[in-house]
Amino acid sequence: MSPRYEFQVLLHRIGRWWAVDIPRLDLHSQCRTLERVEDLARGLVAEAVGVPPYVIVLDILVPELAPVLGSVVEARHRRAAAVAAENQAIAAAVHELVDKLHVSQGDAGRLLGLPPSEVARFTPPRGSSPAGPGQLTPLPASGPPRPAATPALRSRPGPARRPQQATSPARPSWAIPDDDTERRG
Repeated sequence: MSPRYEFQVLLHRIGRWWAVDIPRLDLHSQCRTLERVEDLARGLVAEAVGVPPYVIVLDILVPELAPVLGSVVEARHRRAAAVAAENQAIAAAVHELVDKLHVSQGDAGRLLGLPPSEVARFTPPRGSSPAGPGQLTPLPASGPPRPAATPALRSRPGPARRPQQATSPARPSWAIPDDDTERRG
């Protein structure tokens, strides 16, 4: 493993340009767009320190915009923590339902409101050692992260979905009959 060199880069807006300052090396430059900042700063540091650019880690900050951007960063940290907590709760529920109560993966998925492929991600492969008491099975690294519970910005192809009915916390949404079932009754 090669060494990593970490440097803080401070940006300041000057008219239509960005001033790029690397205080630790007393380096200064400027560029027109934020897109160019990282390459410019990495090149300056690589030349000054004499190391390849790929071992340089940059911490790019815009102090004057911190009040505007701070709440977004906080919200993203909270969302990541919530997704991690949700994944742990799902892993524990799947372990309890499938391994201990011998509920099928399909039924566990219906109870948890997840597709079978998601339930399978949280189920240890057959023949692997089960987790000990109070110990969660580690999540597999493969597969995309679970999306946060926010409305989608893009529409999905396929038939239009009916709006969800409000459900009681004691009854899962799949247990509530939809309008067509009640009429056929």
